[in-house]
Amino acid sequence: MRDLLRSPFARLWVPVLGPAAGLAYLDRGTDSGDLVYFVHKGEQLLSGGWADTFSDPKLQSGPLQLAIFGAVRDLAALAFLIELGVAVLLLFVLGRLGLSDRARVAVGLLAVAAGVTHIAFVYGHPAEAIVPLLWVLAGLWARDGRVLSAGALVGLSAGFELWGVLGVAVLLLAPRLTRALAGACVQAAVVAVMLAPFALAGTFRMFDHRWQVTSGTLVGLVVGPGAHFGWPLRLAQASLAIGAGAALAFARRSVHSLWLVPLAVALVRLLLDPVSFGWYWLEVEALVLVGAGLVLSELPARFPASRVGRALGPAALLAQRREVGVKNFVAPEEGDDRADRQERPERDSHLARLRTVPHEQHETGHKCRDHAGHQGDRDRPSESRAHQ
Repeated sequence: MRDLLRSPFARLWVPVLGPAAGLAYLDRGTDSGDLVYFVHKGEQLLSGGWADTFSDPKLQSGPLQLAIFGAVRDLAALAFLIELGVAVLLLFVLGRLGLSDRARVAVGLLAVAAGVTHIAFVYGHPAEAIVPLLWVLAGLWARDGRVLSAGALVGLSAGFELWGVLGVAVLLLAPRLTRALAGACVQAAVVAVMLAPFALAGTFRMFDHRWQVTSGTLVGLVVGPGAHFGWPLRLAQASLAIGAGAALAFARRSVHSLWLVPLAVALVRLLLDPVSFGWYWLEVEALVLVGAGLVLSELPARFPASRVGRALGPAALLAQRREVGVKNFVAPEEGDDRADRQERPERDSHLARLRTVPHEQHETGHKCRDHAGHQGDRDRPSESRAHQ
């Protein structure tokens, strides 16, 4: 029993997934917005008439999301799948970023309390929370040099909703630009594989849709509410969003670029969007939660004598040992300030290397190639909008 209580399941997953499951239980009978329509189209996707799934121009959801909804079908089951799934993905991404269990629990509970999981279901657009988290994970992979996997993940994010392709900006966190381009090619291939069967075998009208400008948007201030626009304006919007993310990605100065680059893309996309709905801001909320978690993980090093620093310190050190691979490291016991002071310089140096490794790889790579003579390369729906 003692081992069970000390396990990650009891210390991490239960404290967050318990409240998330309770909230899903309360939401299971509520109106789930566009989700009903998505389930209907998902059932068509899994039927003999799959080729004409995208014959309705209003359908802007990706085939992967439709397939999941069509396979589950039951709205009560989808309430648990969506709300628990968002919470699990958030905790997983935070874990890959090296956060301690205590920090992950704090951020996870904050996400549930802020309604991130709840809104992802009741409005029927879970991709607004899922896709940005996938971008963060893809950015981490790209930063570590796993650009092909990162590109595939960004491509799969477009399988939830097509604007997931904007995550191509995080691939620029790769150590070399040529590797980022390789990841972008993989992303394009994944998106093409998902959409090509519908374009070749049936009626594919996703790109025929025209939106209507709503009030309260920047575009509405220029052209006026009620004006119609199509995909050319969407492409201009996407170009500016990717450009904002790319400009920030080229800095590559800290681990915070993993959430700031997607945040730049999301903010520019939302500010230039001619339509405005409340669930759009789930993108920003999810990314801000990731950023809050990273800031929280830095408190033990910045304020070791504070109550928060003492609370997070031992757990944070264990997480850093797993992620960074500190040699000959002994985690201090609770309250052992002396041990914490002894290990802090070494811990901080490893964290500094973790946060700057892409720069170092990028700079030293050129020096090594010059010295060795180029020896090699490293390897919805409403009438005013579409269902996104």
